[in-house]
Amino acid sequence: MVRIQLCGRFAVVIDGQPAESRFPGRQGRLLVAYLAAHRAQPVERTVLTDVLWPDGGAGAAGTLTVLLSKVRTLLVPAEIRGRRTVQLVLPEDSAVDLETATTSLHSAESAVALRDWRRAWPTALAALYVSRRRFLAEFEAPWIDEWRRQLDVIYERALACYGEACLGIGGTELPAAERAARRLMAHAPLAETGHQLLIRALAARGDAAAALAAYDQLRRLLREELGVSPCPATQALHARLLRGQPLDEPPTRRTSASGPAA
Repeated sequence: MVRIQLCGRFAVVIDGQPAESRFPGRQGRLLVAYLAAHRAQPVERTVLTDVLWPDGGAGAAGTLTVLLSKVRTLLVPAEIRGRRTVQLVLPEDSAVDLETATTSLHSAESAVALRDWRRAWPTALAALYVSRRRFLAEFEAPWIDEWRRQLDVIYERALACYGEACLGIGGTELPAAERAARRLMAHAPLAETGHQLLIRALAARGDAAAALAAYDQLRRLLREELGVSPCPATQALHARLLRGQPLDEPPTRRTSASGPAA
């Protein structure tokens, strides 16, 4: 079994033993990290030389050949297959944390769409646990910056799913929904998702006054920063608050005297 951690400190565990310190220098670790992050498809050797030696340098192609040979030996039972193009292949039951975050997020968003809160809660939390860490924290490179931006989006979406799940479960999870909403607002203050979640969480806790204040805070923020009003969905939440209506009712099907509506 091989486990690769790309988010936070780079780490490779093979059969329960740390292995990253055995890789040949910075380039050895970056080689494994790049192949792990892009293992869904083969990578051209020329791409790898540009990644590992962005400033060029004589003999980079030959140095890459030697590096690949050393890393192949150290990664067993994982494999680096190919010659002109290479691809990391992991044994069954292995894991790359970046992939865990992505698959967990997809599962969480699917569960939220189905209002399956008990399934959404742990999968959103799993995505959050990974995505809150900085991608390859000890390295800097343009391709790493791109992954950090993608991980930032995963974090934002996972946080929204977690907040929705806590709100859907209700009860003792309502404070967690409020905390998630505030974290989302701090992360993306001009996006309305976190503000909407906060309004709904406060209302669910029975504090309509605080929910109305949260709406007014958003209204002023958008007017001052962007010169716009809250979107129709947020305004609809505000209208329901003013009428004293619940904000999180599940959808219902209308019926008529002759039977269910078509």
